[in-house]
Amino acid sequence: MYDLTGKNVCYVADCGGIALETCKVLMTKNIAKLAILHSVENPQAIAQLQSIKPSTQIFFWTYDVTMAREDMKQYFDEVMVQMDYIDVLINGATLCDERNIDDTINTNLTGMMNTCATVLPYMDKAQLGKGGLIVNVTSVVGLDPSPVFCAYSASKFGVIGFTRSLADPLYYTQNGVAVMAVCCGPTKLFVDRELTAFLSYGQPFVDRLRTAPCQSATICAKNIVKAIECAENGRIWIADKGGLELVKLHWYWHMADQLLNYMHSSQEEKEED
Repeated sequence: MYDLTGKNVCYVADCGGIALETCKVLMTKNIAKLAILHSVENPQAIAQLQSIKPSTQIFFWTYDVTMAREDMKQYFDEVMVQMDYIDVLINGATLCDERNIDDTINTNLTGMMNTCATVLPYMDKAQLGKGGLIVNVTSVVGLDPSPVFCAYSASKFGVIGFTRSLADPLYYTQNGVAVMAVCCGPTKLFVDRELTAFLSYGQPFVDRLRTAPCQSATICAKNIVKAIECAENGRIWIADKGGLELVKLHWYWHMADQLLNYMHSSQEEKEED
């Protein structure tokens, strides 16, 4: 069980929807500090969060997840002045815009990877940190394909691939930073907006989504935090239909174990030399 008491949490996402609801739950867990980074400030949401736990310090930075990594470094240098250290980094920025593939990929995947690369040295126990946890909040269409949100699905598949790769023991045993992902099913807030299919053939399906039975953002957020409290390096969870399910990971490339053993044996031989 991962105890959030006294932890410093950094959430890269918006101040509404799943992110806001997740922050509400986090504020009930006696965390020490909460940093929220997003492109648009939401003072009402910050005030609402502060009212839940006045003793928890909340900080906000205007942040563009699609900015260059060099610019991210400047932001997080400032973040660390206030936070001292980061125990938990949550990546939750998301965009579903099939008409704008570049923005969708940059927000959902590239920005998340750059954020991880920027923050990891501050968390790495062999560098500036003391280890910790990275949580990538993604989508169920990163596990199974979406016939209508093709670009969105591709970006979310990328999040899962990146998460599993970064969680490899090669890194975790040295930096002490566990990496996991939570794949959220559709929420009422997500489907109740203007959405466009990648190809026009899928638009009737997209339009019907508005009336589809979906979970609330509040329930989804509770399960995200529950998954964090069950944190273990490399785990992938599904938070959908009011429940939380652990994904059974599968290796399709059967050469993977042999290659991994070879790489480790080669490293051991070098160390002996």
